[in-house]
Amino acid sequence: MKNVSLIPEICVHDARGALAFYRKAFQAKGLSEFATPDGKKIMHAALELHGGVVFVCDDFPEASGGKARSPKHLGGSPVTIHLNCPDVHRTWKKAVAAGAKIVLPLERQFWGDVYGILVDPFGQRWSMSASEEAQKPGQDSEAYKAGAETLYPTKARKARKRKAKARAGRRTSRR
Repeated sequence: MKNVSLIPEICVHDARGALAFYRKAFQAKGLSEFATPDGKKIMHAALELHGGVVFVCDDFPEASGGKARSPKHLGGSPVTIHLNCPDVHRTWKKAVAAGAKIVLPLERQFWGDVYGILVDPFGQRWSMSASEEAQKPGQDSEAYKAGAETLYPTKARKARKRKAKARAGRRTSRR
């Protein structure tokens, strides 16, 4: 951990459960773990995952002005942690078998990577990929543009909004 310069910390509603899940699902290696004096909660834990480090802690609303910070209490997490895996299919299968839910299926994406997104039982989002440089299309290719438009619609969304506005205008002018 000495040379790691950026380490995300994830806050969960059950750090012990999350640590066990990450060990099982991602073959994470425990580096450290510090519990509260009564042993009920984890104040800080560090895990090594695929060459990176993630800190994990229990939610302590009493230390955050009474506000809970875990994905369970917030209705999900806006953050996605990405794992670039040497064997993404194996890691994916283990995570799903351990209880992760699929958000975006693991498959070759329009940008060329095998990629998918999961949510773990503690509300954290995880994306995974296996990159193969030789199979990446250029951003100007039709396949890339079509895939991007499918995943993140821009033209179609704008066209629907224009049509909806036009319909609303016709209804208003008839009255």
